[in-house]
Amino acid sequence: MIRDILLKDAFTVIILSLIVIITLIKYNNHKKFNSLLKIFWNSSYLKKYKYEKITYYLFDYFLQINFIVSLGLFVLIYNIIYNGNRLSFNFLEFIDIIQIIITFLVLKNLTEIVISWVFNIQWLTNLYLNEKINYNSLIGLIILPINVLILYFFNPSINILFIFIYIILLLKLTAYVNSFILHQKTIKKSWFYFILYLCTLEIIPYLLLYNFFLSM
Repeated sequence: MIRDILLKDAFTVIILSLIVIITLIKYNNHKKFNSLLKIFWNSSYLKKYKYEKITYYLFDYFLQINFIVSLGLFVLIYNIIYNGNRLSFNFLEFIDIIQIIITFLVLKNLTEIVISWVFNIQWLTNLYLNEKINYNSLIGLIILPINVLILYFFNPSINILFIFIYIILLLKLTAYVNSFILHQKTIKKSWFYFILYLCTLEIIPYLLLYNFFLSM
């Protein structure tokens, strides 16, 4: 059943706001935006940061806002459906989810930066963090229409949500594989530290975050 679209619906207001932001970003940064859309199969967008100073612009910040808010909406919808509740917008729960996502990302990135200082690999960590931010920006652009499909074109169910979760996880896995391929020469020199990093700072934190959301 197609869900009625109400302008007073908070879901609709947030999604329309994100669409407007993305439209403005694309209009003002047409070439960069189109290049970002290709990073899953074309690494030229990422490789240029090997030779340029890493600088973030409004383009990057707004796309990260879209990623965080879109992911927050998806988690909110998942929590509602998973707990068997009627689909309705809970502002306080949404804010809590956004705060958790931001805190998680900030602490995770800060931890990686501190470790890079300890082992004197700041140059590599900066490149890797930049790649993850760009991949998250693109994944955010994909999560947004996923939210639209769930809210307005599908009858929300846990099975539908799991399908989209697998899609998001596949995109995230592809991003990791692409980054590892890009730095394979460096990784080959330190396989042990790479595996240690992968388990400690990539796999375990996301498992803990997932379990935390389930307990909410």
